[in-house]
Amino acid sequence: MKEIVKIVSVQVEKQIYIPSIKVRGYIDLFVICEINDEKRFYVYDIKTINSWSYKMKFGRAAQANPNSQASIHQELQLGLYGVAIQEEYGRCDGLFLLYYNKDNSMIKQVDVDLSRIDTARDFWERTNKRHELGLPFLEENVAPVMDWECRYCSFKSKCDEDHYTK
Repeated sequence: MKEIVKIVSVQVEKQIYIPSIKVRGYIDLFVICEINDEKRFYVYDIKTINSWSYKMKFGRAAQANPNSQASIHQELQLGLYGVAIQEEYGRCDGLFLLYYNKDNSMIKQVDVDLSRIDTARDFWERTNKRHELGLPFLEENVAPVMDWECRYCSFKSKCDEDHYTK
């Protein structure tokens, strides 16, 4: 039987808010399709990289890993978007990272396992519980790993306060 695919909706920079875990964000690309009259919901996050990074991630160079996976941070970010889609639509059928090579406009899609939705939900539920009990001191090499991640956290001022009083 031939599948009949119809694109129902395409949204760019779809805003999400998940009150249960107090998280807000923006999905780069959200697509709703009908496949044989059944709606499907797909989430895409776009990562821009340069040619060198793209070659190292997907190229055929000796040191490159053509089956390279996304970082855990990227997968959890996408999983979080999946949580929002599940809460809004009752299901999420696909999570995908699109690596865009800004030097030559090549795109590579990496599928992310749907189990990351549960992992992300669990992570944020545990994080919120910790914050309710009082924010723990940050430890080195424990999330957040990158300084820029803190800019988007609603607990940043509390972390800064704890960091300077430690």
